[in-house]
Amino acid sequence: MDIFISCSGPRSGAAAEALRTWLPKIINAIKPWLSSADIDKGARWSSDIAVRLESAKAGIICLTPGNLHSDWILFEAGALSKTIQKTYVCPLLIDLEPTDVKGPLAQFQATRVVKGDVLKLIKTLNSGLDQDALSDGHIEEAFEVWWPKLDSQLKTLPTEGTSAQPPRTDRDVLEEILGFVRNQNRTPVTALTDEDKWVILNSRSWKALRAVHKNVGGAINRLATSGNDIRFDIRTTIGGKPRTYILAVPAEATPTEIEASVLSQVKEADRFNNEPPPEGAGS
Repeated sequence: MDIFISCSGPRSGAAAEALRTWLPKIINAIKPWLSSADIDKGARWSSDIAVRLESAKAGIICLTPGNLHSDWILFEAGALSKTIQKTYVCPLLIDLEPTDVKGPLAQFQATRVVKGDVLKLIKTLNSGLDQDALSDGHIEEAFEVWWPKLDSQLKTLPTEGTSAQPPRTDRDVLEEILGFVRNQNRTPVTALTDEDKWVILNSRSWKALRAVHKNVGGAINRLATSGNDIRFDIRTTIGGKPRTYILAVPAEATPTEIEASVLSQVKEADRFNNEPPPEGAGS
């Protein structure tokens, strides 16, 4: 499960880096992503961040008194809330209390950096794994082993002013990535790297499938390219029965067109297999 970790400032950034290395020790299936650590040198960082925001299934926002009103933090929180259930957008409060959080960030369930709250956060993230979720007993046992390491790191975070001010302001960064995101739905996936194409294909395909069949999971597999089409299959379980959808989308399709195409193909396959539409699904 992809988790986007948002931060701004040296204290927030150090907490985010600690979480990035610590979370998979509790739940191996968690794949945290942090822009300062995971963007390759020379990569188009705005493209990479936009793709990761779209594909994330959960988000952790590292909040401190110094970044509580950061444009960058507010932008990433807003972007996460558009694609993720609010349950899985989790502000982590560093030197803050829930009552300190106002405005848009107050809609999310905040986590204080105390043992009991962080354990609840881990269990929330684990629930997002659906059928692959670990037992509470496994989570609690692993947490007891690894909590002291994270606790020690969180107690020795740098102060807000120990790092040099970055050459670009939050506003500069925000304007650049906002421009990219606004154009992303109109950009063919061929304009992106192979890895980014696959991330967007995964994200939009699951979004389309879950518009018809809520909360399904499974795997997407690449198939051989056919002409100008990208071919792939989705293997999942619906109504207790295994189901495989064989799909194809044009290589020149935009993310919005990918989603619409997959949705149409899933509905057509369901009709062919006499699969009744779930209650509340679009027609």
